[in-house]
Amino acid sequence: MQNMRTRLFMKKHGPALVFSLCLVGAAAFTTVYTLDQAESTKEQEEQTTELEKEARIQDANAAKKARPVEETAAEEQDARVSGSDLIGEVVENPEDLVKQVAETDEEEETGETASVASSGVEAAAGNIGTVQASVQFSEDSSLDWPVAGNVLLDYSMDGSVFFPTLKVYKYNPALIIGADIGSPVAAAAKGIVDSVKVDEETGTTVAMNIGNGYELTYGQLKEVSVKEGDVVEDGGLIGYVSEPTKYYCEEGSNLYFKLTKDGAPVDPFLFLGE
Repeated sequence: MQNMRTRLFMKKHGPALVFSLCLVGAAAFTTVYTLDQAESTKEQEEQTTELEKEARIQDANAAKKARPVEETAAEEQDARVSGSDLIGEVVENPEDLVKQVAETDEEEETGETASVASSGVEAAAGNIGTVQASVQFSEDSSLDWPVAGNVLLDYSMDGSVFFPTLKVYKYNPALIIGADIGSPVAAAAKGIVDSVKVDEETGTTVAMNIGNGYELTYGQLKEVSVKEGDVVEDGGLIGYVSEPTKYYCEEGSNLYFKLTKDGAPVDPFLFLGE
């Protein structure tokens, strides 16, 4: 009986009930779908928000990193601008810096060398002045005989004398003193050696400054013991009598002895003692 009622109820109300259940199911599905969509949208929004947040953080970090570089670049630019007057040329052409440094070093070295050279010249000049002051021959001074021997040809600037080897008469600005080969030759007065040279006529010849414009010349020498710049005391050894040159073969071995004052010949006899 109960079953009968149930079948009658289902027959009468079944379609409506099924439709209602379908509506309920559809509504439930729609609700579930809507919730799923909402959750999915929310998750996407959250992910988008996270991505945007991370992007902003990355941008901020990049900006922080870029700022010191930009500041450094700006500082370097300021330094280049402020120092352009000093280093502009160097940046454009580094070779100029090398050249300037080399020139500066060279100028310093040249200055130091010049200073040293100047000091050396001054010292040398002082020494020369002192030495020259120590030789003071004058018209009141006297000469010693430089070698032992006899006068072969006398001094003569007023008239000519005969030269046997040359077989001519001519003026004689010196004394030709006969002496044996190897005879020692001594300084007739204190003097400074001006030169030691070889002359065709007088052979090895020594010229000495004896002060106040006076100069003594010793010729026909060998084994000379002095050099230029030496100070030779009165009586000091100069050298030895050598074989005569071709200009004095007939006269024989001798000492060529000449005195000058400011380059002009002077008679040595006026100053020689007995």
